[in-house]
Amino acid sequence: MDTDSTHVRLSAIGIVAVSLFLALFMRLWFLQGIDRQAFEAASVSNRVRVIHEEGPRGRILDRNGKILVDSETSIVVSLDREPLRKMEQPERNAVFVSLADTLQQLGVPTKLSLIEKRYADLRYAPQEYVPIADDVDPSVEIYLMERADRYPGIIVERKAIRSYPYGNLAAHLLGYVGEINEKELVERGGQLPGSGSASTTSTTTTRPATTQPTSPADSSSGATTTTLANGAGGASGGRLTDYRLGDSIGKGGVERSYEADLRAVPGERTIEVNAKGDLVDVLSLESPVVGDDIWLTIDIDLQAHAERLLAAKIQDLRGRRDKENNRLNAPQGSVVIEDPQNGQILAMASYPDYDPSVTVNGISQEQWEAFNDPNSGLPLVNWALQGTYAPGSTFKLYTALAGYKSGYLRNGTEVINDPGVYTIENCQGEKCEVRNAGSTPHGTVNMATALTVSSDVYFYKLADKFWNLTDQYGETPIQDAAAQFGLGAKTGVPLSGENPGRLPTPANRKAAFEARPDLFMTGDWRSGDNINTSIGQGDVLATPLQLVNSYATFANGGTRYQPQIVTKVTRPSDLTLPANDPANYTLIRQVEPVVQGTIQIQPDQYAKIYDGLLGVTQSAFGTASASWQASKTAWPMAGKTGTAQVSKKADTSLFAAWGPAGTGEPARYAISVVIPESGFGGEVAAPLAFRIMAPLSFGTLLPACPSADQSECAAAAEAASAASGNDVTSGSAD
Repeated sequence: MDTDSTHVRLSAIGIVAVSLFLALFMRLWFLQGIDRQAFEAASVSNRVRVIHEEGPRGRILDRNGKILVDSETSIVVSLDREPLRKMEQPERNAVFVSLADTLQQLGVPTKLSLIEKRYADLRYAPQEYVPIADDVDPSVEIYLMERADRYPGIIVERKAIRSYPYGNLAAHLLGYVGEINEKELVERGGQLPGSGSASTTSTTTTRPATTQPTSPADSSSGATTTTLANGAGGASGGRLTDYRLGDSIGKGGVERSYEADLRAVPGERTIEVNAKGDLVDVLSLESPVVGDDIWLTIDIDLQAHAERLLAAKIQDLRGRRDKENNRLNAPQGSVVIEDPQNGQILAMASYPDYDPSVTVNGISQEQWEAFNDPNSGLPLVNWALQGTYAPGSTFKLYTALAGYKSGYLRNGTEVINDPGVYTIENCQGEKCEVRNAGSTPHGTVNMATALTVSSDVYFYKLADKFWNLTDQYGETPIQDAAAQFGLGAKTGVPLSGENPGRLPTPANRKAAFEARPDLFMTGDWRSGDNINTSIGQGDVLATPLQLVNSYATFANGGTRYQPQIVTKVTRPSDLTLPANDPANYTLIRQVEPVVQGTIQIQPDQYAKIYDGLLGVTQSAFGTASASWQASKTAWPMAGKTGTAQVSKKADTSLFAAWGPAGTGEPARYAISVVIPESGFGGEVAAPLAFRIMAPLSFGTLLPACPSADQSECAAAAEAASAASGNDVTSGSAD
């Protein structure tokens, strides 16, 4: 029995031992054979890092190829954290203190706290250089390079930053760049530190050559220069658009809307590190590829001319008083010029402006607060597309169209007697009379005359009849006509922040009251509301861009185009050669006109409205005739003055027009001028418009002066200032 028990026990032990060794051998075979590739891949990923390097953004050019925004090299002092991490803390702190003191002595104010904060900044990958001071003088570069042994871990690199050869010109249209924020990074498919491997590995998306402008985004500092590869971006025409925290991205204007085109193909530096994370070797270097060039629709010479005259006029107005002794504050203003035949914006001036170069290295908190201080005039706001104003009598174009399209103006209803005052039908109470400006009587008027002399009574009666005959004409014939011109909706211009304005109706008045009864006395719509709307008062609001686009629509016969700010996108071959040389770029895409709608109107009715608007400048009784005579253009212009009343403030001055007009030639230019708290449209906005248009029509525009040489523009600025103080008095309050 003892022998049998021993054999059983030994057998059991043997079986267990064999099983254990078999399991061990199976595991070793699995690790060495089946799972070897996975472990090798993990090993490689632990020792190989891919460092992301931004490339220079594409340039922004005017329609003639003049460079408005460029990328230039900036000398940047940065931290290389590889050697700094190997130091003991006291030694590292000593380097930081020495660097801060040295930069201070060399004229580069730098706080020790900033260096320490940047050293610990998790936005940068461990092997990425961390910028400390941007755009330093070459003498700083030489000093630090000659004493590299005294500043271990401190390097001097060169980066591409945005430069603005024409200074402030077209700042609102161009926009600016800033550092990408976390929200934008996630929206563009990037990863935040700690959520993946975005800081050390490269995930890319493609930018096809036919990509349309992306929706807005944000951004700030420049991009690493290294050697640039100006190429086609691959055989397929795709462009890489990988983003990381710390990268630059468009924050406004064209920089934002056309980010996908301007963005450079990032470069990649592949390095090998040891188990401690120390750099062992650079395995490969893929240079960044410069972004594509954007050609704007604007002419920088015309833009400079418009901005110069607008600024001079506003500065001349401020502090004066109107005829009712209201102070003319003129807090802002804008001018927009558009080609009626395709919707291209030729100039877009907004005042006050700002210097985009202050955004190059990021905007300080103090500067940001100054920009957003209402007392500064909010210079970052593009008033041409973000500002909304009561359009005043410029709105009469839409009311006139409503009169004809509704069918009301027929059978003898087109001609009325204008005694200067109109009594609202079916009205009871003290406020049943509405008047022309100054209660001026105009006698017998038809549609053309009513537009020329700006007879409010004519449009009061039309609006009153519409409301009293809603069963026949509906509640919104005026609003429907205005909507055909694009009022009450965004124009679709590819710029961020556009305001849709406001086109009031009985329905949205009721809805607004029901939503917030504390803000409105009533939700009812009455004849008085219709009357106010007919002359662009009450709750009506429009942007200067909407005004110019609507008058351009009428000028070309009724085709409403989407306003465009870009003509084409190109890829440069050699950045050292002229940007406008067709042999030096490849066309990526052409931006074609976009038709948003057409307005059908009978030729005889169109002619009556056209004649009335032509008479505004060409008739002796026109509200802008005196100002046109004072600054004649090469051909007649047609348009409409507007004076919008604002409670307890001076009037808003408006003018919208086009030319050539009345000659049989196609209209080539449409213009709108809006200056709030400045006075009558015929005395402020109209004269300014003609002074802008006159040299354009004669082909005598002065070239825009680069910011490096303003001498040739000094005389033009003085002349603009003198002309602004000598505007004519039209004798009209419109």
